[in-house]
Amino acid sequence: VAKDLGLELTALRDRGVRLFDTGRTQFFFLDLHNGHLSMKERVDREEICAAVAKCSLNFEILVKNPM
Repeated sequence: VAKDLGLELTALRDRGVRLFDTGRTQFFFLDLHNGHLSMKERVDREEICAAVAKCSLNFEILVKNPM
């Protein structure tokens, strides 16, 4: 994430970067030590999307200070 935003790792912490999953369950986490976006735990597609052919998990990243 840090690389995609063009920020140094220290800037992630300084800018108060936060990750928000748009659903009720938090699937992702942002590691502020290395800038990587990772899955919080293994995801069961059948449990989340059931019979839906196209399955997506949405999230937002909030950066407090302007870029």
